[in-house]
Amino acid sequence: MFIAKRNDINHIYTGKEIQTLISQSHYPTLEYNFSCPICNREVEYNGLSTKYLLDFFVHKDGTPDCFAAESISGGHQIVAEITVKALHNRINELTGEPVEINVEKWIGTQPNFVIADVKITNPVQIAAEIYHKASKLALYRRLRRMFSNGYRTYLIFHTGGRHDVDRVEQYIQRIAPLKVGRFNPETLELTLGDLFTEEQVKLSRYNRELLPRYVR
Repeated sequence: MFIAKRNDINHIYTGKEIQTLISQSHYPTLEYNFSCPICNREVEYNGLSTKYLLDFFVHKDGTPDCFAAESISGGHQIVAEITVKALHNRINELTGEPVEINVEKWIGTQPNFVIADVKITNPVQIAAEIYHKASKLALYRRLRRMFSNGYRTYLIFHTGGRHDVDRVEQYIQRIAPLKVGRFNPETLELTLGDLFTEEQVKLSRYNRELLPRYVR
C-alpha cells in the first residue's frame, strides 16, 4: 500500500511523505508507529527498498494489502488510497473524531446496492466513486442508491483514464452546478471537487435525458 496512519496523531501519510521525513531527519528508520488505515494492523515501511508506490507499506503480520484486489488495477488503487488519505485527514481535522473508513464496500442491500470505492460510516456518511477505466459511469443508479441510504458522494476522475474529464463535468453541470474531483497520475495530486448531495442533484427523468447514455 502507499499510505499509512501515524497512530499517535491519527493522521495519514503517503509513502513519499514519509520518505521525505526520513531524509530530512537523517535517520534510516521511522520514529513513530504506523498502521493500516483500513484494518488498523501495524505496517512496516519499505520505502527505502522499493520504488513501486503500492509496496511502500506492508502489514507486519504478512496479511494481504487491504486496498488490493484482482479486479482493481494499480492505477485505480493509487487513486483510492490517496482519496482515503484526503477524506480521512479532512474529516478528522474538522470533527476531531476517529474516522471509520473502508474500500470496496456495499451501500444498500440486495438487490438495490452499489459498491463504493471509498466508504466512510462515521462520524459522517460519505462515499467516493473513482472513475478510471470504466466505460459507463452509471451516475443515476449510483447516486440514487447512495442518496437513499444517507450518503453524500464525491466523484473523482483519473485524468489519464478513459474519459475526458472536462467534458464529463460539462455534462454533469447540465443537471447540477458541481465540479468533479481529479487525480493527476504524474504529480499524484488529488482535488476532491464538490460533494454531491440529494439537495443539489435532482435525479428526475427530465434531467436524466439531458445526459449522454454513458454518463447516466
